[in-house]
Amino acid sequence: MQQTYAHSSGGGKFLQVVQVKKTSEFDDGRARQVGVLALGIYTELKHVVLVDEDVDPFDTEDVLWAMTTRFQADKDLVILPGVAGHVLDPSQTPQYNPALPAKGVTAKMVYDATRPYALRDMFTRAAFRDVDPRPWYPDYQE
Repeated sequence: MQQTYAHSSGGGKFLQVVQVKKTSEFDDGRARQVGVLALGIYTELKHVVLVDEDVDPFDTEDVLWAMTTRFQADKDLVILPGVAGHVLDPSQTPQYNPALPAKGVTAKMVYDATRPYALRDMFTRAAFRDVDPRPWYPDYQE
């Protein structure tokens, strides 16, 4: 694990972004294991987003980019249903989800937005050139 961020949109409790560095194909599964372990260690945690070392876990735009380009829901989502959560989350109630047996029970997830190690060269960012906006926006000031 490289860096981790308890994202403010999760109130510092429900959403964790974890940056991992893979060094072999074996680490594809190991990264997901880190996500599951995080959910087990910190029981209030609800969502873990795994990102590679080229993604800044503190930059929401960067994390969303990884989630958009390095994730397929049928392959990269790990769901743990029926586990202890936090009673302050209003979605963790039988009124919201009748399948839940009690308040504070939830489904948790690990969202693997890392690139597969064997395909890592396919998952590079598109390079963009700097553009002078003044021809389209003459009042632009830096």
